[in-house]
Amino acid sequence: MYFARFALPLPLEMMLELHNVILKPLRQSVSLTVSDGQLACICGPKGAGKTAVLRAVMGMLPIDGGHISIDGELLTPLSAPYFRKQMGYVPSRLVPLPGQDRVCDVQQQLLALGANRQLRLETEDDRPWQSLTVEERYLVLADCVVRQQRRLVLMDEPETLLSEEAAMEVVGLLRELSNAGAAVLMVSNQQTILNMTNNIIEL
Repeated sequence: MYFARFALPLPLEMMLELHNVILKPLRQSVSLTVSDGQLACICGPKGAGKTAVLRAVMGMLPIDGGHISIDGELLTPLSAPYFRKQMGYVPSRLVPLPGQDRVCDVQQQLLALGANRQLRLETEDDRPWQSLTVEERYLVLADCVVRQQRRLVLMDEPETLLSEEAAMEVVGLLRELSNAGAAVLMVSNQQTILNMTNNIIEL
């Protein structure tokens, strides 16, 4: 599988802060800080509310207490759309749009949502999206987010545990993001990934 490699510096600093955030799925409040060039990882059992934290950071899930701020500005229903424009998101899975079920279609669909709207792929992958394994799809999504060069990157965990080889590929992508100055908040229980994090939050 082909992945582009580059690390261009992002223009502005980024700091994400969650302070005593309470969400209904969580058994506890969550506090964390992720600055530019850092990686924080949320781990815990299925159903603990890990994905809910990412959705709250995107402003897609209301919080029941505490606050979320980005660059010192509170995340609110009014400010969330603005901040989402600065975010890249790797979901656990993605269902292609009707009639756009090739790998290159999915890649370009994600790239079109990023800041680099004119960015084109160097190669075209005409394979059906469904022909890829779960971890291959996840790596394609992660690579697309690297290409977007967003200031804040949120990565959900894949549907299944990654192989060691795939986990190392993710580690390489994360290093590109941090080297470019992005703040990264991800969900993972994979030890290979946890070993490179600056901050681990257990739910």
